[in-house]
Amino acid sequence: MTSREVAVLLRDVWKSYMIGRDVVTVLRSVNASFYKGEIVGIHGPSGSGKTTLLKLIAGLDRPDRGEVVVDGYNLNMLDDLGLAMLRNTVVSYIPQDYGLIDELTVWENVELPLLLAGASRDVREKRVKDVLEYIGLKGRERVKPLTLSGGERQRVAIARALVTTPTVLLADEPTANLDWGNAVRVAELFKRIKEDFNTLVIIVTHDPRILEFVDRSLNIVEGTLKEITPR
Repeated sequence: MTSREVAVLLRDVWKSYMIGRDVVTVLRSVNASFYKGEIVGIHGPSGSGKTTLLKLIAGLDRPDRGEVVVDGYNLNMLDDLGLAMLRNTVVSYIPQDYGLIDELTVWENVELPLLLAGASRDVREKRVKDVLEYIGLKGRERVKPLTLSGGERQRVAIARALVTTPTVLLADEPTANLDWGNAVRVAELFKRIKEDFNTLVIIVTHDPRILEFVDRSLNIVEGTLKEITPR
């Protein structure tokens, strides 16, 4: 582990949803610390709250009770604009469907967070060029995502998440639709990002192939996080 500095802190986090007329509690008094420079795998059955947990950390949803602190920012204290700024600078979220805009080129997809953050043209060009080369997509800048393989699309999504050099990188089922070779390449890429940038990487996954690449593995059991592999 390169650092023991806390990147994400969850204090007594609860989250419920209305499903029909029923209130369904998916997270119950979740307490956890996640550190810079580690990869954490989060497991659990469908509907157990894994994606909800990622969205709370990304500021895409708010807890009913409790606190979510990301890189020192208490998300309860931020308004919608503040949360949007956090997502452009501190935390990046990769959804299961990659979240790419098919009408844009690879370059334009990766550049988008920098445009939203108001980065200058010179900064955008350097960062996009550097991250595409780092991620192994040099030469694919001008193609559209629909022409790419699943593994390449996932790497575009990772490049877009990485271009702002976030402290926290969240990935929802990043290998679910990939064959063995591409799944391993994506997992190895997350490991390299962790080591090169001291990033906290949190991966929600059902994929047992990911276990060998994580530093810690946690399971959501009845709405609470349980560590299933010791540090």
